[in-house]
Amino acid sequence: MNSFFTSDIKKLNSLYNRIQFSFLFLYGRYGTGKTSLIREFCRDKATLFFSAQETVPEGHLDAFYRQTARALDSKKLPASFESWSQAFSFVSDYSFSRRLVLVLDEFQNLDRNCPDFMEAFAEAVHHSFQSGKVFLIVASSSVGYAGELMQEPIREPFAAITARAFLDTLPFSACKPFFSGFSAKDQLLLYGITGGFPSCLPRIQPKLSAQQNILRLFFRADSPLLMTPPDALHRELREISTYNFLLEIIASGSTKLTDIAERASIGTNKCAKYLGVLISLGIIKKEFPAAGESLKKVRYQFADHMTRFWYRFVGPNLSDILFGHGPQLLEQQVLPALDDYLLPVFEAVCAEYLERLAGTGQTPFVYKHAGAWWTGGTKREPFFRIPLMAMDEQHCVLGICHSAAQPAGRELLDRLLTPLELFGERKRYCCIFSTSGFTEELRLAARETGNVWLINLDDICG
Repeated sequence: MNSFFTSDIKKLNSLYNRIQFSFLFLYGRYGTGKTSLIREFCRDKATLFFSAQETVPEGHLDAFYRQTARALDSKKLPASFESWSQAFSFVSDYSFSRRLVLVLDEFQNLDRNCPDFMEAFAEAVHHSFQSGKVFLIVASSSVGYAGELMQEPIREPFAAITARAFLDTLPFSACKPFFSGFSAKDQLLLYGITGGFPSCLPRIQPKLSAQQNILRLFFRADSPLLMTPPDALHRELREISTYNFLLEIIASGSTKLTDIAERASIGTNKCAKYLGVLISLGIIKKEFPAAGESLKKVRYQFADHMTRFWYRFVGPNLSDILFGHGPQLLEQQVLPALDDYLLPVFEAVCAEYLERLAGTGQTPFVYKHAGAWWTGGTKREPFFRIPLMAMDEQHCVLGICHSAAQPAGRELLDRLLTPLELFGERKRYCCIFSTSGFTEELRLAARETGNVWLINLDDICG
């Protein structure tokens, strides 16, 4: 069994074993393992799996019939399905004598392209499926569509779902089996280019170096991930040119609405609407300071690292890659910029590490989330940011991350010890994370200060 899905499949089996009709809604961005999870769950079960493509209404019904004929051994199968009502009645009748998993994958294509589908589907959910032993799984890789379905009031018949699950990218700790044999720094790099997508991780070849894997995955004309992010955007939107441009701007380091709008030469209101669409699709997210007044300090960040990598290095250089200049591009432009690119990746991995420590009682106080905090960034007040912060009434943990080639120095500790009104008299615990070790000056200062932890990337990967 794929270790990604062990706990998920246990939960699904507990629903499956109840025998009565169950309705699961499963959604997540393309590449998050939705189909793999379903395949693992259905491995030893009677299953009718139908993945709806974009076609004319008659094409959907004909394709469903052909799939039914292949999947179900029944002498009662008619010569064709004349309607979706007839199709669902047949499925329901078949399930009377045995438990049947019915999977309707890429459900949004059925809803959007078949005028008579939803009425027949709702009728089946509320009536014929209820009388049989159907285990219904509706799946979608359109996060935007799923969000629309789940908005209050929830569309019928989705108010009848038994359970719903959102599949996201995987945290670093869950991806480490794919990084076995690589150095700690290369593990961070490979996580930063695959983004924790279950569909991308198996593409890593352990016999190649991290640099050779990057070249193979992204910087050749036949690279398997060369067009993955824009293809995912095309599945959700008809016209993506403006969205591509905005994503390139964010990937280059502009994360405030005013800065993004200025570089895109569009008004802030219009820009905010475009960004809102990208948020609804799960491609970017809003980030707020982890404490204090935050609504006016929002910044826009990518929801996953692979998409940020693509819009930072691949998309803007696509012509060169297609023309065969990918190896030179990687060597001359990408590799020298990787330490800068990896810093947000490292911060996310360190936040996960701190949360894992807190969850196992290895921190001075209990907290659930370690987030970034920042202030300033105006003409009156310079920008000041602490990448990792968690606090309660008496304590605060402050963390900072260093991903440059040289060892982390004393100035990082000084930054964490800066007097700040927000933290007041709270007792401070400082964590300094580094991919390249620490200077002796910093080690001495940490011992003298007390409550300072110096954590190497090797400690996290170990």
